[in-house]
Amino acid sequence: MKDQLALLRELQNIDLKLDELTTAQDEIQSRLDENREVLNRLVDDLENQKEELEEIRSLRSTRQNDLQEINENLKERKKRLLSVGSAKEYNAVEKEIEALQKSAEATEEELLKLAEVLEQNETNIAEKELMTNELGESIKAEEKSAKKELNAYDDKIQALKTRTEEARGEVNKRILYKYDFIRSRRPGTAICEAENGHCTECHMTLPPQLFIQVQRGETLETCPSCQRILYFESSAGEEVAESA
Repeated sequence: MKDQLALLRELQNIDLKLDELTTAQDEIQSRLDENREVLNRLVDDLENQKEELEEIRSLRSTRQNDLQEINENLKERKKRLLSVGSAKEYNAVEKEIEALQKSAEATEEELLKLAEVLEQNETNIAEKELMTNELGESIKAEEKSAKKELNAYDDKIQALKTRTEEARGEVNKRILYKYDFIRSRRPGTAICEAENGHCTECHMTLPPQLFIQVQRGETLETCPSCQRILYFESSAGEEVAESA
């Protein structure tokens, strides 16, 4: 049983190292994914702003055409005013001119506002394009560096997995099942040291007879509190004798 416990300890050390490497790998990948998500949001936002800019440009073009048409109508009405034959007709044309002038003023004012909006949007887009490009280059550089790091982790993980399979093949299947079951319920350690009559993982006091059994290392014993498999760091024959 001592040999099996030693194999379990080795297996656990490998599994804990695998957990550590996998966690580090996942954290790197998560950071890369978050960076890429931020960049994608910026790109989408930039595209939406560009679409809005085109809509504003289209509206400005329409208003410029409207203003041109108003001015042409205004020019025609002023010309017509010179040739009217009655006061009634003169007043009617004069009212049309007044209405057209007001419409022209309103359209010119709208065009000024559209020009301001266009200028502001163009500035914002230029700044966002620069920021997006800089972020994109930064992310590419980080991804390139991270790829090497992730590949290095892959190599280490693969080597550990190979050793894990070897170690698992040397452990009794019943004991291995218990080890896997405990790790599935209590992530991390499934086997821990018993020291000075205590479980070093949950720190509970062990029954004296159980501690003696663990010291002997002849049977597979578990902590009554946390259910982890217990082992004793031996050269402790004297302690066993004293406890007995």
